Amino acid sequence: MSRHRVAIVGAGNVSDMHFRGYLEHPDRVDVVAAVDPMPERRAWVEETFGIPTFADIPALVAGADFDVAAVCTPSSVRLEAVGELAAAGKHMHVEKPMADGVEEARRIVQVAEDAGVLLAVDQNFRDHYSFGLARDAIRAGRIGAVRGIDHRELMWREVTGWRAEATHHALSVMGVHWFDGFRYLLDVDADWLVGTAWRSPSMEASGETDAVIHVRFGEVGVNYTQSFSSRFERVETIVLGETGTLAFGYDTLQIADADGVETIDNPCAGPGKPLSAYRSLERLLDAIDEGREPTNSGRDNLKTLSLLDAAYRSAATGETVEFTNGVLA
Repeated sequence: MSRHRVAIVGAGNVSDMHFRGYLEHPDRVDVVAAVDPMPERRAWVEETFGIPTFADIPALVAGADFDVAAVCTPSSVRLEAVGELAAAGKHMHVEKPMADGVEEARRIVQVAEDAGVLLAVDQNFRDHYSFGLARDAIRAGRIGAVRGIDHRELMWREVTGWRAEATHHALSVMGVHWFDGFRYLLDVDADWLVGTAWRSPSMEASGETDAVIHVRFGEVGVNYTQSFSSRFERVETIVLGETGTLAFGYDTLQIADADGVETIDNPCAGPGKPLSAYRSLERLLDAIDEGREPTNSGRDNLKTLSLLDAAYRSAATGETVEFTNGVLA
């Protein structure tokens, strides 16, 4: 395993998770620089982490020696950032959603492939939520063949800044995690999706605050309910297998079968969230060292973005949306 020099591009709130997660693993990661156009965010990086900063990507490329960029910019400027970094020959670990729609995501993937650099997406809920533990249990045959999944996330969540003004809201903020998690659990391409979404009049958001989605993955149906306007708060995933059941959230996975219930703690939950960001980056670093595509590659993430994009299309039209090999046509 090699030690990689990493620059963090975009020093907004989400970058804190990346800084802390990466800095906990100096054997693998050397965080050498950061970039942000806002002086106050550059000052925060320098004062909090003692890392030099730059005002833009050209200055970063000219002034810092790094081989991997963690791209934490808003998705609205992601393509531009990826283009500049790819042209400089840098591998990239980009925040989710990779783009605001699957067509722009395809362009991002193509830019990286044309430049010969690797692109990975920080779907950190594969570890931060208990999806990874549940995937291991399914693969070990603990509940037999999966027959159905029911997932709900209910909360009261008001946002400010650019997210409050975005036309894509609750699904883009959290649905991208859940769609990717369903794919990660099942390792099967989606066939079709149908759903509805709406904005609660009680919230100051431009985009949708609530949604109900159904996705068919082969023989497995997934029901997914998302609410940012719920007066009840809960998040839970139930996986129904032929011989047992999984119930999980962030903190634990419960496996129920004929022998009883086993509970497994998730080390990446709560304060372990920075570890989930590092594990996602580590998948890219392993791929760089081994000369292969990362398991969380941008091309793989087209299937996650296809689900997100399809949810918006179905909500707008009221029609079922179909996929070809898990991707929107």
